[in-house]
Amino acid sequence: MIQHMSSLSSLAVRLTCPPKNFHYFTLFTCNQLKHHQQQNTFSVFHPLKAFVKFNMSTVTLPSKPDAPIAYELYQGDATSSLLIVCLNGLGLPHTVWKPAVELFQQSNISPKPWILTYDRYGQGASARDPRESWPNKDPGFAHTLDDVTDDLHELIQTLLPDRSSRLVLVNNSIGAHVARRYADRYPTVVEGILFLDSNPGNTDYAEIWPNPADPSFNLEQMAPPGTSFDVYEAAYKKMTTIFSPNAKNAEGFDRREIKNLLPDPSKPKLKGSKTSDKGPWVTVVGHELEQFSKEEWAMMKVPLGMAERYTQPMWQKYNEGLCELTDPDRAKGPLIAPKCGHFVQKDNPPFVAEQLEDLVKKVESSH
Repeated sequence: MIQHMSSLSSLAVRLTCPPKNFHYFTLFTCNQLKHHQQQNTFSVFHPLKAFVKFNMSTVTLPSKPDAPIAYELYQGDATSSLLIVCLNGLGLPHTVWKPAVELFQQSNISPKPWILTYDRYGQGASARDPRESWPNKDPGFAHTLDDVTDDLHELIQTLLPDRSSRLVLVNNSIGAHVARRYADRYPTVVEGILFLDSNPGNTDYAEIWPNPADPSFNLEQMAPPGTSFDVYEAAYKKMTTIFSPNAKNAEGFDRREIKNLLPDPSKPKLKGSKTSDKGPWVTVVGHELEQFSKEEWAMMKVPLGMAERYTQPMWQKYNEGLCELTDPDRAKGPLIAPKCGHFVQKDNPPFVAEQLEDLVKKVESSH
């Protein structure tokens, strides 16, 4: 949600980023555009930290000249041809990657790769997707998975055309589908993928949770001990509605075809680089069950024990399938991210930085 609170000379924006109710207070100082880029200085509030200031840029794509995309580019060494791109989920903006990125930059990797974080159209500080104004286009379904990968490809070509042929994709939640689809559509370009609690796009809660409206539903047998029918029913309705692939979301990400495009977490197999017949280096990370369960209860009032009984077995199987996207000797995981719920990059930046460092070293060692 964006709330404008100031004059034309400066723009104060308050971004409320679900589902953790973190508030990002932003003060932009507008400069003149140069080559379609705009530099801004702003502050981000994290509940555990003081205000920190850093630079953010916006860029417009040639195909959408009136819709700026917010991004941050962390400059690497001139001798590095590797670009790391961080792919958001639906809930949090690109600024949340910053702590993990800064920790990664302190590693001894040489040469240092370049790193790009950005907000897709409709999220964070980026503009709404111009596709929303197309004839017969529903604003709630502004862009498909292929639209998102098209935009990502154009963004990379616009910002870093000389560093577009060797990528590492770091992703959270629905960003996993973006990474997989991009790697499949642009083979031999993606040399590494770090999956952080990927969204299982081949199923949904309606398929794995017992339906309380079903005549065969038995509360005592199918719900955690002590769960009332009303609590279970409310959680079921909420989870099967909000997380349905047919549900609209604030970004306008159309998820309806993801299950058909990527029905199997282990297929299609991915091609890793131009210099090898092997697939990309892949690391798969999942959430910690206890933390995830607490998060679900706090956010969605899902009874404790539901994740362990229904969600976790499905998610573990999905993560195991992701490890099969590449050759066995290039897969790592599934790992459990310590003290992490669904948003691993927010909950444990040091862990993300450590796994990214390990992945990049493997990528560079085989280049």
